[in-house]
Amino acid sequence: MNPWKRLFKSLLIIGMILPLWGQKGEIVQLTKHIGFTLDAEENQYYQVYPEIANFESAQFFEINNNRIESRVSFVEYTRVKISKRAYTQREFIGLQMRIKQLPKITEEIRESFRKNLTYLRTKDVLTNIPTGQYVSVKHQNGKWVRGTLLSYKKERLLLQTPFAIKSVPITKMERINYRENIIQRPEWKLHFFGVAALLGLGLMESWNRQTSPAWGSMWHNRFLGAIFGLIAGAEVYDTSMILISKKSQFGLTPAELEKINH
Repeated sequence: MNPWKRLFKSLLIIGMILPLWGQKGEIVQLTKHIGFTLDAEENQYYQVYPEIANFESAQFFEINNNRIESRVSFVEYTRVKISKRAYTQREFIGLQMRIKQLPKITEEIRESFRKNLTYLRTKDVLTNIPTGQYVSVKHQNGKWVRGTLLSYKKERLLLQTPFAIKSVPITKMERINYRENIIQRPEWKLHFFGVAALLGLGLMESWNRQTSPAWGSMWHNRFLGAIFGLIAGAEVYDTSMILISKKSQFGLTPAELEKINH
């Protein structure tokens, strides 16, 4: 036989066999009402994998007549990882029977579980935190990093602290405290500015009495005091709105989620 034809035939056979080697079984339903994919809410309700923290989903594959393999995906910070579990046919049927004995999960039950599945929306939560607000980040080493949020890019938070700009990667974060919405009370601004201007004016008036400057300098000092008071009033107003706004806490690890929920 022509060596080129022999080589072509060998490559063709290998090309046909390799896909078969790559196959990892046919996907099977866990139950009819769950379907081919067990999601996070269903896992919490039916308690299939209660021991797997940050569970995302699971699928089941029939490897042979007596082996079912599940591939469980779970979230570690923002990265999805895979874990595998093996069942005999008897064990898998027993799991199916246990689930079938429970009432079907409802949308109300799903919604009640969903609020605790924050790890599934880490990127969305961090992306939607308004920049320019004060946040507190708990590092893996147990220390807190506090500062003004400058940006969230490439899975890193940039924070302006009093002394430097710090970059905190998601993989090093355990919790972040922030405020989803900053309250606005424009009708309060006049009061804040007025009080601050009066305080600034009062401080400079006290300075005038102690130093007894000339008439022109006296009014110059009063004017400066009022101006600085107005500037300080703006800062006090913004800070006050942040402080009275509802604080949100977001945990990135199972341990922190447990602390927040309890």
